Amino acid sequence: MSEYYLVDVKSISSKVPRSQFSEDELEMLARSILDAGGLLIPLLLKQTGAESYDVLAGDRQYYAAVKAREINPRQAETVNAFVVAEKSAQAAIQQFSVLYPEPHDRSPQRPPTDGIDQRLSNLESRLESALQEIKQSQKQDVQRLEQQIQTLQKQIPPKVEALEIFNSASSVELLQKLKSAGITGKNATKLITAIEMARAEEKFTSFTDIVKRTNGLGLPRMLAILDAWNHRV
Repeated sequence: MSEYYLVDVKSISSKVPRSQFSEDELEMLARSILDAGGLLIPLLLKQTGAESYDVLAGDRQYYAAVKAREINPRQAETVNAFVVAEKSAQAAIQQFSVLYPEPHDRSPQRPPTDGIDQRLSNLESRLESALQEIKQSQKQDVQRLEQQIQTLQKQIPPKVEALEIFNSASSVELLQKLKSAGITGKNATKLITAIEMARAEEKFTSFTDIVKRTNGLGLPRMLAILDAWNHRV
C-alpha cells in the first residue's frame, strides 16, 4: 500500500550520486519546482526510519528538489512523494518506470512524426491536470494538519501557554521543552536557533505562523511537540 505525503527534503537520501545529473538541468528543474509550487511527478520513496526515506524512483526529481531547497529553504522545505511499504516496493517501481520512463539518449534518431504536436498537447494537458491534483491534495493536507493543531491547542490547559513559550522562553527553557517532546542533541540545537532567529524578526502570532517562519519545523513535528506538552500537563 502506498500513501501520499509531504516529506521533509532533508530526511530523504538517494543511492544514485548527484554527479550523474547535470547541475544546469537540476537548477532549471529546481526553478520550475519553485514556480509551480511543487513536483509534477511525486517521488517514490521507501521509509527506512522514523524520519528517514530512500528514493526508489525519481532520483532526478529528488536532486532537483534538493537544489530548490538550496535556492529557497523555506518554500522548498518539503516535497510531495508516495511512500510505499517494503512488500509493495518492487511493484511500485515497475509501475513508476512504465508511467514515467527516464530519458536515455537525447540525440536525434529520426525526424519528428506528424503526430508529435498532438502528443505534446496531450502531455501538457496531463501535466496540468496532475499539477492541479497535487495542489488540491497539498491544500487538503495543510487544512487537515491545521485543524489537528487547533484541536490540540484547545486541549492544552490555560496554564500552559505554548505560544508564549515559543515567543519568550530562553534557550535553556526551550531545550528542556523540546527534550520533553523527544527532540534532543543537534536537532534541538538547530531548531532552537531557527526559533530564536524567526522570533527576533517578529513575534509569532499563531502555531501556523511558527511553522511557516521556522526553518526545519514542519507541521508534523509541531503536532508532536504540542501533543507531548499536552500530555505532560
